[in-house]
Amino acid sequence: MWHLGFAIGFEAFGVGIGTAAFIAFIARTTDPRYTATQFALFTSLAAVPRTFFNASTGWLVELMGWQHFFLLCALLAVPGMLLLFKVAPWQSEKAE
Repeated sequence: MWHLGFAIGFEAFGVGIGTAAFIAFIARTTDPRYTATQFALFTSLAAVPRTFFNASTGWLVELMGWQHFFLLCALLAVPGMLLLFKVAPWQSEKAE
């Protein structure tokens, strides 16, 4: 039961950090004059790859098993998490 709780907690943490970074990146790259339109377009475009990859996850789970699939997903998330150091708002210089 502890393993399940850890897996759920780890996934929720990763999704939360990833979502926060994605929102911060979109907010940083949009033009203030067209924020609503650009935000809607960026979030819509971000859903396209997820839609296509979700179709193959059942096949991957059947091939690898749930434990290896979870580890693969965690491993694939690492590059995105490392990009946080480049695009996260805490890297911006403060104006004095």
